[in-house]
Amino acid sequence: MAEHEQDWYFTFGYSDKGPGIGHYAKFFGTYGSAREQMFNKWGKNWCFQYPSAEKAGIQKFNLKEV
Repeated sequence: MAEHEQDWYFTFGYSDKGPGIGHYAKFFGTYGSAREQMFNKWGKNWCFQYPSAEKAGIQKFNLKEV
């Protein structure tokens, strides 16, 4: 079964090499292709990958997109 494409949300933690806590990035693709895009853009300087804005806590924590 092929993976479907969708928006994926990635959050950041405390770091001096990325945008830091309070920020998120969004990429469209499959789980794996979105993850690859995130690694290409930010390396290992991020924390978690989520399948929705709600699960990432974007509105709840007032996260800003980078």
